[in-house]
Formats: sequence, C-alpha cells, structure tokens
Amino acid sequence: MGLPVTIPSISSEKLLIFLLLMSSSIYLYFPARIANSGKKYSYNLPGWINDQIQETCSAVTNIAFLKTHKCASSAIQNILFRYGFQHNLLFALPKTGNYFGIGTPFHDSMVRDTPWFKLGLNIFAIHTKWNQEKVMNVMPKDSVYITAVREPIALFESLYTFLKMAKIYNQTLDEYVASRDVDTERYLEVLGYNQMSWDFGAPKSEINDLTFIQEMVKKADKDFDLVMVAERMEESLILMSRLLCWNITDVLVLKINARMSDFKKEINEKTKGLLRRKLAPDYLIYNFFSQKLDKLVERYGRKRMAEDVSKLRKATEKLRTECGFEQRASQNMTGLNKPWSPQVSGYQSQSKSIVCQLMSFSEISFMHELRERQMSLYNKTFGSKEIR
Repeated sequence: MGLPVTIPSISSEKLLIFLLLMSSSIYLYFPARIANSGKKYSYNLPGWINDQIQETCSAVTNIAFLKTHKCASSAIQNILFRYGFQHNLLFALPKTGNYFGIGTPFHDSMVRDTPWFKLGLNIFAIHTKWNQEKVMNVMPKDSVYITAVREPIALFESLYTFLKMAKIYNQTLDEYVASRDVDTERYLEVLGYNQMSWDFGAPKSEINDLTFIQEMVKKADKDFDLVMVAERMEESLILMSRLLCWNITDVLVLKINARMSDFKKEINEKTKGLLRRKLAPDYLIYNFFSQKLDKLVERYGRKRMAEDVSKLRKATEKLRTECGFEQRASQNMTGLNKPWSPQVSGYQSQSKSIVCQLMSFSEISFMHELRERQMSLYNKTFGSKEIR
C-alpha cells in the first residue's frame, strides 16, 4: 500500500490553512418563524425510495459527495474512500492538501489540472464550496449526488471549538456571538456563521438573504439524490445503502473525527437565542432536509427501517470485535491512524485486515494513500510524469 506515508513539505502559512481546514454588516434580526421546524414544505421525493427489491439493482460507483463542515462528513467520506479503494475506483483529488479551492467556488479546472484526471473519475468527496454545474462537468453523467446537514447551533459550536477560534479571536464563543455580526469576515475566507449555506455554494453577497437561500434549498432538493442528517446517521446510512445499491456492510463506519467530550462546550440560553436568529439561513436548509428525511423514512417503511438499523448496529459491533478496535486520544497515537486534532480520538486495530486498517485511517493519511496510488497508476498508463 505504499507505506509509510510522508506529507509533502509546504509553507507555514499554507500548512496552517491545510491543517485547520481538515476534517468538513448590520445585525439581521431574522423572524423566528423562518427557523421554525414546524414549517411545511413540498419535497422532491425520489422513485428509488419506493423500490422494494434491491436484488435486481446494480451497485452505484459514480458518486459526488458535498463534504459539508462538521456534519459527520468525515465518516461518510471514509465510507466512500474505503469502497472506492476496495473496488479500484478513481477519485477527484487535489494535487496537495484536502481542499478544492480556498474561499472560492469549485471550478472544474481544479480537477482537470490534476494528472490523474486523465484516468477517469468515479468519486468526488473532497471539501469545496459547492458548484453543482461545475461538478457535473467533471463527473460521469450517471453520477449520484449526496451530502449531509446538521443542527446549526451544534454545528457552529463544533466549528468554533474544533478550530480553536476562541484563541484566534481572543473571544469565547458567547462573546463572539454577542459582538460579531452575521456578515463578519469568514475565518480563512471559508469558516463562520451559516457554514452549511456557505458550503452549499451561497455567495458572500447572498448568504444572509433568506429569499436566496430558500431558492437555493429548492435547487439542492433537485440536485441531490440524498441529503443525510447527522443526528440521524443510522437511518441516513440505511438510505444511502439503498440508494447506492450497496450492502449494509459497505456503510459501516466508526465515529471519525468526532471530538472527545472534554472539548465540547456548553452554550448558554442567551447565546442560543442569538444563534437561532443569526443562523436562520442554515435553519432553512436543516429544517427542510430534516423533515424530508422523515418523509423518506416513512416511504421506506418505519418497521423496515427499524429492522435495518438493528442489522446495521449488529454488523458494526461484529466488525468492531473482529478488528479489535481500541479508541485512543490523538496525543497517544502515531502513524496512519493518528488524527490531526488533539481534540478527537482515533482508532487502532489489532487486526491486519485491510478492511480494519482502512476503517481507522485518518482522513489525511487515506487521502495521501489514494493520491500515491493514482499517481502510480498514471505513471504506468501514460509514462512517468511529475505533478505539474
């Protein structure tokens, strides 16, 4: 597998951006009713959810995944990386780092300019500011599109704490929310309020325009075949396996890049109230797709879903036992499984099984391994070339 992995040397400024992006005006008093989870929506319900016979379908291998920040997206990415690695699929990968563009929307040249693009492309699962049309330009026409959302206040707390923004701004989360307007400059041009709206592609000038976000949600409902919900990940994984015509064992996953409890911060009620207003755009996204998941589960069959979730849990526990996973704090780990952030724990497998090893790889280690593999294949196919 080309081990051990070495990370290319880069400048300290780029290193900061590389590490911190790992894993995913006037103060606007948005009406509280906009973020009301009781709002009724009309949905684009897919035909695949009604199909009862999975044995007749074919496994999907062309997949585009919008990797939203702090929405359990590293876990979903690991599933896609593992499946692609084991089935010799090809990935959209940047030449260096783990991001397509910093603060700019995705453009197809970001993929086309990589040498391995000539090999073809099956899976897109890298952080980027989404641009559906440009992604479609590089993906096969039959690609399936998926992403994930998360409750906005929980997402913001996770983002602020994980990236140590309290030290960067010299403000606690409560102080930041009380003093910083919704249009404050984004950290590293990427991170800040309404992170899902940003990740879904909302431009800076429109990110706090609720009419624009409502239209963006309608478009996303048509563009994405499945929007998973972080708080309901087991049900989401079952639907993902159904959509992709994969076995349940293909979507088993550990809690990748999840913070340890000591690093989670409590938010007081006053700050939560402010955030509900400031994060109104993200609540439009979350409430829509959270309620849509309810509709999908209802169509799938609640009894059938409960049975499949039970199968998923049993299969996960069986694999954890077979792999002999040990959960350890990042600072107590070395090698390919060591997460970047000291706030998260990683997994060490006692088994040499490739399935066990890949399941516990850190994101950066896995990405570097895929990059080396594709560069090697490129050299064999087209002759030895240096990465431009």
